Amino acid sequence: RAEGLGRGKAGSMHIADLSVGMLGANGIVGGGPPLVTGAALTAKTLGTDGVAVSFTGDGGSNQGLVFEAMNMAVVLQLPVVFVYENNGMGEATGADFSVGSHDISGRAAAFGMPAVKVDGTDYLAVRKAAAEAVARARSGGGPSVIEASAIRFYGHFEGDANLYRTPDQIKEYRATKDPLLIFRKKQEEVIDAADLDAIDAAAVDEVDSAVAHARAAAWPDPSEVLTDVYASY
Repeated sequence: RAEGLGRGKAGSMHIADLSVGMLGANGIVGGGPPLVTGAALTAKTLGTDGVAVSFTGDGGSNQGLVFEAMNMAVVLQLPVVFVYENNGMGEATGADFSVGSHDISGRAAAFGMPAVKVDGTDYLAVRKAAAEAVARARSGGGPSVIEASAIRFYGHFEGDANLYRTPDQIKEYRATKDPLLIFRKKQEEVIDAADLDAIDAAAVDEVDSAVAHARAAAWPDPSEVLTDVYASY
């Protein structure tokens, strides 16, 4: 996944205020960093305040092209943030086995860029690290790395038998590693529980409404079967 971040309201560094443009998904493991390196080069060349951000898993962090992208970002001092989502399990291979140094963020030092490791289940910690990295990139400080550790509850793909961990482990993850539950616990003295419950209910209603709308919608006309399949230039 790759994203380009633009300037927010009145230059604010609040992540929620930033306009976001998705560059699109692709099936290439570790394909995000090279894409955002190009996006960041565009932003620097055009003199915009854009910052490019890539999201790569612990497995994808081992790809050679990822290292090339990180090196180029430093050489050209590009406004890039490389985010590595460390689930501890790239598909079915543990990061403790596949990452030789056992430290994904530590690799950044070899390229001459700063890095930080955060608890990926802690929204406030991730938000702070992201804001600092985006501010650094936007001010001309160059690229940086964020490693966010967060266990995934589901398998790597639909139908993954999850044989590399037990049902009890997954149950424990859900009870202790859920970012929403962690946020609620940390903010219970700031945000009223009833307000959080209302937000949860509103989110469920929005999804249910969207599903109902989709199911009630008419089937597309057969003439549209090739729409957006091929691009004309």
